[in-house]
Amino acid sequence: MSSEFWLTSIVVTATPGTGALFTIAAALARGARAGLVAALGCTLGIVPHMALALTGAAAVLAASPV
Repeated sequence: MSSEFWLTSIVVTATPGTGALFTIAAALARGARAGLVAALGCTLGIVPHMALALTGAAAVLAASPV
């Protein structure tokens, strides 16, 4: 693998995602309670996608011609 691939992989892995940025922004703007609520909301938003991926439904939907 090329050094460009490794550099890009490190940058993508090291940067925070939108959920982390939203949680930090909510906590800084409105306090710790808002930060915890934002973190809980982001986590609950990931659960349906994770469940679909774990059950293989994502592969079935990806293979669907529709």
